[in-house]
Amino acid sequence: MIKENVKANELSRHEIAEGIECTAFNLKRATRVVQNLFDDAFKSVGLEGTQYTVLGHIFVYGPISLTKLADLMDVDRTTLARNLGPLEKRGFVEMKPGSDRRAKFINITTSGKEVLSDALPLWKETQEKIKTALGLENWDSMMSNLTGLVTNLKES
Repeated sequence: MIKENVKANELSRHEIAEGIECTAFNLKRATRVVQNLFDDAFKSVGLEGTQYTVLGHIFVYGPISLTKLADLMDVDRTTLARNLGPLEKRGFVEMKPGSDRRAKFINITTSGKEVLSDALPLWKETQEKIKTALGLENWDSMMSNLTGLVTNLKES
């Protein structure tokens, strides 16, 4: 519903159409397409793209606290906890309390390492497909720009 103080005839189609160029919309759109590629690639090993990423971070940085992992991945703790639930249920990760009972530490299990190993070639193949579609120079630029964007927005 249009606010009372804005009359419908004052709206500019051009200004509203600029929303189509919205950064958030276009990043999410690209993310959905890329995420679907990874989800399809990982079906044969029973993972989703986000699960692969979470497992990979735990493998590289674990054992790691839930808070530290959430910070590292730039997600909130509740979202990460929801993503960890299925991985823990399937025996890919284990969560143990730290010396401070409020802190939980996450580690990858042997089963988690096995599924990560099975998924790695699928990840490489999909990653290469994306790099090829974008072009290596554009991919390098995109990665650099996204890293810079995240850093700059977190600092502001």
